[in-house]
Amino acid sequence: MQRIEIDGVPVFTAPGPERVTAALTFGVGVRDETYGILGVTHLVEHLVMGSLPKSHLECNAMVDTEMTVFHATGRPQAVVAFLAGICAALADLPVHRIEQEIGVLEAENCPGAHPTAAALWAARFRLTGPGIALAGGGVPVGLTGEVVREHARRWFVRSNAALMWHGEVSADLRLPLPDGPRPQRPAPVRRIERGPVWMGGPALGVGLLISAGDQLDAAVGAGIDALVQRVRDVARHERGLSYHADMEIADVAPGEREVAVLVDARDGEEASVARLLWEQYLDLAGDGPSATELQHVVDGYAEDMDKGDETVLGELSKAAYCHLFDLPYRSGADGLAVWRELTPQQVAEALRRTVATAVLLVPEGVNPGALGGGIQRRYLCNLVPYLPKTGTTFRPPLLARALNRGARMRLVVGDDFLAHADADGDGHVIGWDEVEAAVPAMTGEGVFVIGRNLCGIDVHEDVFGRKAVDLVRARLPRSAWVPAAPSRESGRSAAPEASVAAPADR
Repeated sequence: MQRIEIDGVPVFTAPGPERVTAALTFGVGVRDETYGILGVTHLVEHLVMGSLPKSHLECNAMVDTEMTVFHATGRPQAVVAFLAGICAALADLPVHRIEQEIGVLEAENCPGAHPTAAALWAARFRLTGPGIALAGGGVPVGLTGEVVREHARRWFVRSNAALMWHGEVSADLRLPLPDGPRPQRPAPVRRIERGPVWMGGPALGVGLLISAGDQLDAAVGAGIDALVQRVRDVARHERGLSYHADMEIADVAPGEREVAVLVDARDGEEASVARLLWEQYLDLAGDGPSATELQHVVDGYAEDMDKGDETVLGELSKAAYCHLFDLPYRSGADGLAVWRELTPQQVAEALRRTVATAVLLVPEGVNPGALGGGIQRRYLCNLVPYLPKTGTTFRPPLLARALNRGARMRLVVGDDFLAHADADGDGHVIGWDEVEAAVPAMTGEGVFVIGRNLCGIDVHEDVFGRKAVDLVRARLPRSAWVPAAPSRESGRSAAPEASVAAPADR
């Protein structure tokens, strides 16, 4: 692999076939959006791709939690023209096509992240950083051309780009991207937990999240690979509870890696799969993998390094990714050498250090039963045992409360907070300075208030009266208001109701 520079953009290249493959990558994804502009990165990608002339070139683009990638494979001159078209469209974004491309996004119905991974990111970071993926990210609502242009001007610039090119580099290759400073990502707010926790959430199957730390920690990487393999063997082949287990990774910052293990489950068997996942994780953290298991995952790594052009493309992509996010790069060959020196004891010690950070996620309403390892139940949102005693209290009409137990709710509007308690006494509190967004009611007078702490409170005049709605509106920060989505189920769900970037190393 060789690194060169073209028009100020780093290019990672290696010899390859006459039909070249190129991928122009930008360090921007769903995690760089806010609730009010969810889907804007995907919209920029669609506007750019929609501006290209028709051709038979094998090309596409994608947006995930971390990155945006425009890629093509074909004759060198066709790929050069493709990249030139991408750069030209980013320099003069065709915002007149926003309405049409939003329609395409509605048809595509891409959430931006695996639902279980998104819920796990939110369990760690609430609605900041990767956690914002929980709110959707598929279809933008009410975005003006200037908002879309501003997003592109900030993120789709040469200082936030890298190109991988597999094949002989064409002398005609140019990358005239817009200038701009390298954007700085604010650090997401990490939720503090003292020990492992489990919680219910909008999961498809079961998930386990751990803070893995150093991106080059081979022992953690091998341990997670061993865990995924164990779950596949036991849940699928031995017990028939699951079809697939995999992992997704979010590199929040150098030295801050989050790894999510995702396991699907047969209907009704989610609790069994959750127990199995947790037990196997604890077992590996206690005793480590067997020598045979460890050799198996090392052999899998070696197999990945022996796939010809596919391996080369993976190395080039990893180098570009590491450059964009200031992560340490280690070649696959060097990584394999480190893995081959690992012992089961080193893997066990590395996993033990992650147990205190573990979050086990099950679908809402599923109780996994007794679990070992000191794990405690927590809630995805900021559930509180009682509401603040100050503020103005509103309730549904007396007759409604008398006839319907579910109507026995309370709303408290304070100078510093909005609070709600349901009929079971479960309470939610959102500080006015914690409001992520306020969405107008779809019908009638009301507002749905979304907190960065993952609480969502519905304030509607049919339930609490017009005075409550007016009081809440008067307290809400003006910057919090966003247009209502066509429906909350269509890709803009509030918190209580993330493909994540490829790993920088194994």
